[in-house]
Amino acid sequence: MTASFHKVISRIGGFATVLLLCSTIVHAQESIEHTSPFAHGAGRTYAITSRGLDAVGLNPSLLALGTPRTWELSIVPISSFGINAGPSFSQINAIASGFTDSALASQVLTADSITRGDSVRISLANLLGGNKLSSTADLRIFGLSYYNPNFGTLALTGSLHAAVRSDIPDAFLNYVSLGFISRLIQGFHLPTQQVDLQAIWYGDYSLSYAKCLVGENGSGDLQLLGGAALKYLMGIGYLRMDPNSTFAINDMNGQQYQPNGGARFSVNYKITSSYPDIFNPNHLPNGFSSDLLVNASAGSGIGGDIGFTLGFYDSVQHSPWQCAISVTDIGSITWNKNTYVRSADTSINVGFGSLGSRDTVNSKLQTLGGKLDTNAAAFSSSLPTTLHIAGAIDFSQIGLSIAGSDVEAAAEYALGLTDVVGSPNHGRLGIAVILDHPSSAFSYHTALGFTTQDGTSDLTLAAGLGIANIVQFDVGTAGLTSLFKSDSHSDVVFGLKILF
Repeated sequence: MTASFHKVISRIGGFATVLLLCSTIVHAQESIEHTSPFAHGAGRTYAITSRGLDAVGLNPSLLALGTPRTWELSIVPISSFGINAGPSFSQINAIASGFTDSALASQVLTADSITRGDSVRISLANLLGGNKLSSTADLRIFGLSYYNPNFGTLALTGSLHAAVRSDIPDAFLNYVSLGFISRLIQGFHLPTQQVDLQAIWYGDYSLSYAKCLVGENGSGDLQLLGGAALKYLMGIGYLRMDPNSTFAINDMNGQQYQPNGGARFSVNYKITSSYPDIFNPNHLPNGFSSDLLVNASAGSGIGGDIGFTLGFYDSVQHSPWQCAISVTDIGSITWNKNTYVRSADTSINVGFGSLGSRDTVNSKLQTLGGKLDTNAAAFSSSLPTTLHIAGAIDFSQIGLSIAGSDVEAAAEYALGLTDVVGSPNHGRLGIAVILDHPSSAFSYHTALGFTTQDGTSDLTLAAGLGIANIVQFDVGTAGLTSLFKSDSHSDVVFGLKILF
């Protein structure tokens, strides 16, 4: 995925490229939080319903609740993996091919390029519109934890995380797709578009510790659990467009122009990127690869997580009520490999009298590609730091059960504390009803939830089972209704763990 950074940037000249003009309109369901399958499907209540290794990176204090056995193991392919992929994510190479020299040549304002230019622009608009490229993915490479009621829980984990945000405003898509040349000639202007494009791909290696800080573990009395994690961060790839970047089309005097006159293209942007040497810009990866586990670093950093949970936990770690707070993905990455900066702050006039000269128009439009600094200095980027506030009620404590299963309700509010892709900057609320049937032989649990963020809502669903307190399998989705739509994000998380 990250290899697309360099290729898209290198093809940005010629015509004001679609990715250059991306603007974030919708952030719904955007988060790097796919390593806790059950909590993901239980209304995304990560900070209160995660258990065992699934709590790492989300609320480390929950590790203090332990597991039915002393050790817990997770290692690829016995691991957790989740993805929220837009329908265009698998077409990332097709998107990049739209910025080849031959494709861009068909987009200049010449009489014989109108049909071909429309074809390229329509294809790109369909692939990049409607938040179709934006995606997130998470993979736990390995995890090992040790639990002792007196000592607490110590866990060592390694994970990969990736996210890309590429949303395009409808005003821009409608303008540059079918009939773009006609709109220019007829005098339609494009109001200033605010621009934001982000992508990040990194690995973290965490050492987490949690224990009961106040009260006696498993006593049924009030207990305060605390946990923290220290992370070494390996930056794999990064791209960010300055959020103040803009693009507009007016007449040559900077106002709404008149038919058959000319257009002023105005751009002001800055794009910063970094990627490792092993990436091949001529073929863009659209998934994880084993090559990324070795020598794939484009930078490094230090981070951490911290969390606290309060409840009246008994010997089987049930509590009539519980509440939690955590702050995750604290830290930053310093990028020092292939650090590129492309920028432009310019306006050009294109008179329609030059429509017959491909070279003249193309030369002018190439200036919109700005300047590329291939020797940019190292830079730092924040992680998608997120605040989680959550709570849960166990109705089985007052005698309510369904078919022998405990009934619980959980809720979480998550808010991003940094303006970084993968962080729910506008807040997300999730609630869920959970049925839990504990058993040392065969246990199962399921949940139905609801999430809402930025005016976008969806149902969530989770299910899991345990066999002899040795094998635990969970699956969840935070996009239940989207699973039944042909052209929507595909959201699924699954995990398998071994206890011994």
